[in-house]
Order: sequence, then structure tokens, then C-alpha cells
Amino acid sequence: MDFQITHIGIKQDRQNGFRYKRLHNSGIFRGNDTRQKLIDCQGPFEEWTNISARKWIFARVKEQKEGRKVHIVCDCCDVIEEQGNDYKKLSDINLTTRKNKNCYGDEIVVLIKSLAKQN
Repeated sequence: MDFQITHIGIKQDRQNGFRYKRLHNSGIFRGNDTRQKLIDCQGPFEEWTNISARKWIFARVKEQKEGRKVHIVCDCCDVIEEQGNDYKKLSDINLTTRKNKNCYGDEIVVLIKSLAKQN
């Protein structure tokens, strides 16, 4: 299965054909802060008790199985890393932009990929 899901920062442009899904809408985090998970979204995914967060994750898994392209966008980083030539040139963005080392975006992408492989 070819996964087309990536984690991007809030100031990065999305690639053509990619859907834009924001982490702060996932129900996993406190308010708009994508650096602090809710207590019911910590630990292994199988133990999460937050139904809306689980539904959000499963919706992304379904998109991957259907072959859709998805960008998972966090609000705690401006720019993650250049992922190809289709992104806006990083030279156009201030290189001192914030990148949060405690960001959960990559972890969420890995979770979605692993769940899509399992089912």
C-alpha cells in the first residue's frame, strides 16, 4: 500500500491534490495546542477512550485505504521539512520559523499508517 500522508507545518503550502487535515480539529489535544494530548489520548491507541479522537484517526485511515492524499497540519510548527519539489520554496519562508521538538504530528502520521497496514 502506497501511503500518501505527510505532516506539514501551518505555514507550508499543500501539494496539489492533497487534503488538508488540521490536528487541532482531531479531538486529541487540549484546545488548539497540538503539543499537549488529552489524558484519554495517551498511551497505546487501543487504550484511547476519547471516541471523537478515535473516529478522527479512523477517518484518516480510511482515506489512506482509499488512496487519498492527506497533509496532517499541526499548529505548533511553521515548517516541518521540505518533502519534495512541489512545496513552496523554503527560502521564501523565514528560516528562523518555529519547529516544535515536542510536536505529535509525525507520531500521528505513523499511527495512521500502521493502522492502515493492519486492516
